[in-house]
Amino acid sequence: MCYTSLNTVMQVSKITELTVFESPDGGRTVYARKPGSTHRELHWQDPNLQRELAELEQQKRWVDIFSARRDNVELDRLCEQVEIMYELGRKNT
Repeated sequence: MCYTSLNTVMQVSKITELTVFESPDGGRTVYARKPGSTHRELHWQDPNLQRELAELEQQKRWVDIFSARRDNVELDRLCEQVEIMYELGRKNT
């Protein structure tokens, strides 16, 4: 009888230690949370995804820079130089 009671306690304990793993993007990012909780923590993220996100942030920053050049003469001049360097580099490859 004590064995059954101990076994039941162990099973309940295992259930309370359960972790739910969720991925909103097909496995590239995995979050962990406890059952019944809405708080989740990042468990794992594809290293390539981290690099891709950083590249997207950098691209957005360049869009912002090129938009800001309209109001900044010096920035406009520098952007023109960057465009020239870019075009020269493309022609040499």
